[in-house]
Amino acid sequence: MRSVHFALLGVIAAIALVAAFEPRPALQAFDSSTHAAYKDTWNQRTHISYWEKWGSFERDACQAMVDDFNQNQDDVFAHYINTSQVNRKAMLAIVGGDPPDVVGLWANDLPPFAEAGALMPLDDLMAKSGLTRGYYTDNYLKLGEYDGRIYALPTTPASVALFCNKEHFRRKAAELRAAGLDPDRAPRTIEELDRYASVLNEFDPDGSPKIMGFLPTEPGWFNFTWGYYFGGTLYDDATGTITADAPGNVAAYKWLKRYAEAYGRESLLRFRSGFGNFDSPLNAFIEGKVSMEMQGVWFPNFIRRHRPHMEFAVAPFPTAEGVPGPMSELDSDIIAIPRGCKNPEAAWQFVLHTQTRGLAILCRLHGKHMPVRNPPALYRQGHPNLELDVFEQVAASPHSFILPRIGIWQEYMNELNRAFEHVWSWPVPESELAGLSGEARQAKIDQLCEAEIRTTLATVRETMQKKFDAKRQRDSMRRSATRTAASNAGNAGGANGP
Repeated sequence: MRSVHFALLGVIAAIALVAAFEPRPALQAFDSSTHAAYKDTWNQRTHISYWEKWGSFERDACQAMVDDFNQNQDDVFAHYINTSQVNRKAMLAIVGGDPPDVVGLWANDLPPFAEAGALMPLDDLMAKSGLTRGYYTDNYLKLGEYDGRIYALPTTPASVALFCNKEHFRRKAAELRAAGLDPDRAPRTIEELDRYASVLNEFDPDGSPKIMGFLPTEPGWFNFTWGYYFGGTLYDDATGTITADAPGNVAAYKWLKRYAEAYGRESLLRFRSGFGNFDSPLNAFIEGKVSMEMQGVWFPNFIRRHRPHMEFAVAPFPTAEGVPGPMSELDSDIIAIPRGCKNPEAAWQFVLHTQTRGLAILCRLHGKHMPVRNPPALYRQGHPNLELDVFEQVAASPHSFILPRIGIWQEYMNELNRAFEHVWSWPVPESELAGLSGEARQAKIDQLCEAEIRTTLATVRETMQKKFDAKRQRDSMRRSATRTAASNAGNAGGANGP
């Protein structure tokens, strides 16, 4: 009991700190320098707060969408409040009983927010407004869905693909052709990717990498997704089973481990230590230290900002031989209405606008595709992302996937990342290789690595399945207690009624 009290005190203290150091502006305070155009309707409007997380040009794009809403009706005025750590602050505000009217979150935030009862279900509002499932690309809508209810809607979606440095391909054109590869196209299978990478690699005289054709650890954001490209999965929704050690996942880890062993873990670590920040000219791909890289629909914005004349191509990321594609992990930012907000009807009016006129403004200025099946006819015309068609293609593919929508996903993802780092860094015992050379040595290395991979992923599966089962049991008990309490309250009301 004391631990619960301390936890509550911690939450209250955190809320107090947020209030003290980040006081909210008075929404209805009129500022003639920015609100002059709304002077005649200012006092008649319902004023709502919209917390969102973006910075830089993405923040400006969001403001343009909000401005469009404010300019095209006279009933509601949405105040866009750029908020760091928006997921944490929003949850604290909801717990404290003073949430924003609308909040922008990451898709991974949805399960814990939904489980906490922190968001309003949107199903009925959508039905009344004529907003149907068929309007959306299905996987993007699923990102806002939990336990059969829709709690959030997609704003700026993301799919990923293979970026190729055309300058590197052209410089190695003769060698690529000699290896039976076409320098004028991207690899179409994982096996081809490895062959292209081998030709594109360049090393200094001391053997340290100068350019890597491909590096599974760069940028390091997608380490837990590699298994899908080998036919694996992470969770079986039909059975509620964690599938961390599915055969496709084992195959993916064997593949990435071969890179670590072939080029040296320490050598690759030193090479990566020389990479600059993602949003900089020293980004590994932009600077030309990596020839091919998995990246997202957002990446062309950064390439053209830091190296506007770079020649690059984008293609669906290849899959292993026999695995259908094209394929991509799909993700999205989401927008939701916190439970307990002061103006839910006005909040929905704004959210509905974001899903119609607003999406075209926001996604275009972000350089992204839209999370809907049929974008407006002129949406692609003059779009700043010249590679948009690839990202739309993989987003619409039936083989693309979203990550598991389970309440323990954050823990599961952390376990998978630790497993990746362990496998990548695990040293093959030299004592097991004594007296072996050539193909026999390599076969032994493969055997030892596979055994370590299977053990590691099986441990992840067992650990996370226990946590998942325990959580489901707790959730079931809580729901049962809630139903019993509601039934008892109803019976008491009937007994005390007239």
